[in-house]
Amino acid sequence: MPMKFLLFHNYEIPHYQIDTLFVCPHFVLILEIKNVAGYIWYEPEKHQFLRKRKSGEIESFQSPFDQVKRNVEKMERIIKYLGINIPIHKAVVIVEPTTVIGNMHGEISIFHAIGLRTEVKRLLLKYSKQNLGIVQFETLKENLLKLYQPSKYKPKFEIPPIRKGALCNCGKVMAYKRGFICTCGNKSKEALYQGLHEYRVLISERITNREFRDFFFIESHDAANKILKRLDFQYTGSTRNRAYLIPKDVWRDLAGLYKFLAEF
Repeated sequence: MPMKFLLFHNYEIPHYQIDTLFVCPHFVLILEIKNVAGYIWYEPEKHQFLRKRKSGEIESFQSPFDQVKRNVEKMERIIKYLGINIPIHKAVVIVEPTTVIGNMHGEISIFHAIGLRTEVKRLLLKYSKQNLGIVQFETLKENLLKLYQPSKYKPKFEIPPIRKGALCNCGKVMAYKRGFICTCGNKSKEALYQGLHEYRVLISERITNREFRDFFFIESHDAANKILKRLDFQYTGSTRNRAYLIPKDVWRDLAGLYKFLAEF
């Protein structure tokens, strides 16, 4: 069954974005959505959209009226190119229910979100006798869907540097001197397993002698080799390029831990 309408939240084509786009056989409705609290008003001669907070502070925002006008102009060009004649309406919708809408002095409607249903009903009644044919409406829908290119969200975040080593309960990195010893005086062998677990999760499930020494700040190749042998991990490669496989549950491998403690 053919769709009787299209509703887009955040309709996007390259260099063009509409907060909400509603398309039916009778009209097109373009909405600019604003979530602004406080007392708002508009000074059209300055194209200045203002908000007054409860504190009395006054702020200026980019005019939603200018934005919705630009969106209408672009949509008009698309519809004209398709050879279709259909009314296009526009409005600014305020979603914060506590906002007080002051004088706007403009030809563009602005109202609270609760009034959107009433506005759509009003337009449906107004254009009830004006109706696109099935072919034209399907052409409009198909082309709007083809043009629709939602942008992919790419989160931006900084990954903090990985903290290496066997960490003491006090938070300091433990030094290796025939065992892991902290400057606070604490001695721990369990911290090695926790460090290996973190290495597996954050870096790789395989670790070489050189990588082991770098991560746990061990200078001696022989000392690192002795520890890795006692851990009894599976490995691949010859002696020179051997890589040890860190078990998935290394930090909970109590049997292996007790064996290691007895031999350390």
